[in-house]
This record gives sequence, structure tokens and C-alpha cells, in this order.
Amino acid sequence: MIKGVLCSTGAIITRFNGRDPHLIPEFAEHIESDGFEIMLYPSWYEGGKLEGYVDFLSGCGVYFPVLHADKSIGELLSLGGEENAAEARRRFYINCRSGERLGCSLMVLHLWGGPASDRDIDANIAELGLFTRIASEHGMTLTVENVVCANRTPLEIMGMILERYPTALFTVDTKMAEFHGELADTLACGPLFGGGHAAHMHINDYGGGLHDFTDLRVLHPGRGHVDFGPVFDRLRETGYSGYATCEATSVRQDGTIDFDSLNRSLGFIRKNLS
Repeated sequence: MIKGVLCSTGAIITRFNGRDPHLIPEFAEHIESDGFEIMLYPSWYEGGKLEGYVDFLSGCGVYFPVLHADKSIGELLSLGGEENAAEARRRFYINCRSGERLGCSLMVLHLWGGPASDRDIDANIAELGLFTRIASEHGMTLTVENVVCANRTPLEIMGMILERYPTALFTVDTKMAEFHGELADTLACGPLFGGGHAAHMHINDYGGGLHDFTDLRVLHPGRGHVDFGPVFDRLRETGYSGYATCEATSVRQDGTIDFDSLNRSLGFIRKNLS
């Protein structure tokens, strides 16, 4: 049995409502999840805002078992150079400190990203040992997400990571795998499912074509072309017991939330994994 079904704060806090974390407890009252995956943003570092936000969120009564680290960490690593790597490490440490204060037990990391993506993936992978240790020192299990690539595929990179770090763990995102046309191969990967290396799931739909970087929207299940039947079958078959997070964007342009669609998606995941 899974630990629970989570809602990503990225589904309810976007540019349309100013990514204001003070809205999270207000919105949480209307969301039928078992907790939230809190996403940190680069803009929250400005002017010392992050510390105040973490103070507020840690006392707001909302459960945050999972931290989604700032995506710019992987983007900085991908740009290359010691200055960028040093800034990525600094931000990673800040994220870990924030996650510890929020009571998070698991961390999701984009190890690569941005226009540079995976062009020098060996350099990105080389940081993982340090990052895993720092996360552990702050009470969190680190997982690497199978984010989209420009040169290889996420499944190929996960294999490279396991060769260097045999105990590495991953967050598997159905949308990201579908983007590369490798969802079936990802589900069939023994080390991930059955071998215990898939420690967290993002259950999202995808409506674009193969490698379509113009359409990376995170859709609610049923609004794209992901076949979720084999996904849930594989998770049940292998005894998956982690969390499952819905990240589907649910913010309207006026900043209000489509709670009905969000709760339907959460209920769909719970029904198929309970």
C-alpha cells in the first residue's frame, strides 16, 4: 500500500497568483490529498524571503512530507564551470535546510535541466554523491527525477547513475517518460520497479508529441495520451509503497484554483493505488 497521495504546491501556486506561499494553507482546506509536495522557487531567495516563507509554512498546519528542490540547481550544474557548480551547491544546501525545517523526509531533485540540459551529464552525476550525503544529514532521502533531456533519455541517464551510485533512488514522472516515448521501457526496468530504486512517483499526463519541447504542460490524468493502466498495474505488481504526487496545473489565469479537476485527479490516483 502506498504511503499516500500528495498534491504538488506547483499545481496551485504559479505565476498567476504570484507564487505566494501564504495561499497554501487556504487552498489546502479544499484539496483532498494526504499532504503536499512543496516546491521551492529561485525567486524565493530574493531579499531573504525564503527564511520567512519557511517559518510561515512550518507553522501553518499543512503536512509537507516531500520537498521538490529548486529546479535551477540542475540548470546551474548543466551550464558548467566551477562558479555555476558552487552556486548550485549553495542553493542545494539552502533547500536541504529548508526541507529539514519543514519536516520533509524525501527530496526530489532535477539533476540536469535548462537549455544546456544533459550535454555534459557526467559532470552533473559527479555531484550526486555530495548531494545525497547533504540531504541525508538534513533528514531527507534524495531522489533524482527523470526529467526531459536534450541529448540522451532519462532512462539512459538513470542507468549511468546506478553504475556510479548503486544505491541511488529516483522519482519517476509518467509525463517525462512519455515525452521520450519510453514509458513502457521505464515501467519494465527491473532496478526501478521491483528493485526498489523507484522511491517516488509523479502521476501526470502528457499531450504533446515525441520530444515536443513546445508542449511541456503538466496535464491532469485523462487529458493527454498516457496509458495509466500499465502504470498502475506495474506499481501494484511490484508492491510500490512510496508516495504518489499529482502535479497537474490547476490555476486559472485569474489566480483561482480548479479544485474539482484537482480532486478528481487525486481521487483517480488513490482509487488505482489504494
